[in-house]
Formats: sequence, C-alpha cells, structure tokens
Amino acid sequence: MKSTLRNMILSLTVLTIVIGSILAGVSLLTAEPIREASLKARLEAMSAVLPEFDNDIFGTAVTTDDGLTVYTASLGGEPAGTAVETFSDDGFSGRITIIAGFGQDGAVTGYRVLEHAETPGLGARMSEWFAAEGTSHNVLGTTGMLRVSNDGGDTDAITGATITSRAFLDALNKARKAAAEHKNINR
Repeated sequence: MKSTLRNMILSLTVLTIVIGSILAGVSLLTAEPIREASLKARLEAMSAVLPEFDNDIFGTAVTTDDGLTVYTASLGGEPAGTAVETFSDDGFSGRITIIAGFGQDGAVTGYRVLEHAETPGLGARMSEWFAAEGTSHNVLGTTGMLRVSNDGGDTDAITGATITSRAFLDALNKARKAAAEHKNINR
C-alpha cells in the first residue's frame, strides 16, 4: 500500500475506531465490578466505624450543602449511630477523604481513611495515629471540636506532618458538625 495522505488518514481513522471500541468495551465490562467494589469498601468502612446496625445504610444517604454524605445507622428500628463521608482539601498533598462514625451521644466511634495522597511514613500514618489508645492524639470517644496542640488544641499532630494532622481534624470536625445537624433535623 502506497504511503499517501489519503491512506494515512484512512489507516489512522480505522485504528482509532478499533482502539476506541476496545476501550469502550473494557469500560462496559469493568464499570459494574468497580462500582460494587467501591460500595463493598464503603460498607466495610461503615461497619468498622459504627456500632452494630441492621438497616440498609446506603438508603439513608443524605448529601449536605458542603458535599458531605451522612448515613444513619439503626438496629432493630432504633437509632444506632451516624456515619459521615467527609473530606478536607487542605492536606499536604491535597484532598483527604474519610468516613467517621459517631454514636448517639456524638462521640467518635471510629474512622477510616478512604483516599489520600499524603507522604508515606509521615502523613499516611493518620490511618492509625488518631486511634492509638492511651495517647494524646487518640480522637476515639471525643465529643468536642478538635485542634492540634500547635494551634492551642489538645490533640498531638503526627510528627513531621502537622499540615496533614490539621486537615484530618478539619475533616473530622466537619463530619461531627454534619452528624449533629442531621441528628437534630431527624428528631
């Protein structure tokens, strides 16, 4: 086949259509498994941060004006707690997304970090740091707004990752506020 402009355009067009079709097919085949895996991961996170519940927690989802998602957990028809998917865009490397759980008394029952791009070994330690029992950086069981000690608060920041610590606590504080407002609305 002679290399002419017409042949090159035709070849590129056919190649683009074939590759585009393959990519579309792969996308169709993987979209549902990806969605199911995401839902499963969120359900596992909620099960880890909340007291026991037996309702369809995804059916209770409410999105707040500032983009947080609030879920209400119940057990035997009685309220059991609230989970909030929250975020802060002020992390050292950008957005930090967590799910935080709150009991009926407003105390933090747990959290799971869903997404972040923080430095491994430093900011990435937030996954365990703020749940270490017997420390001044444990947020579990707290009921008030939190700040790092560098800013006059009572919570120790991750060593070398104060910016990440501030962002994590900001996300947790936003979640606490959303959970309290949601609880007051649904009384």
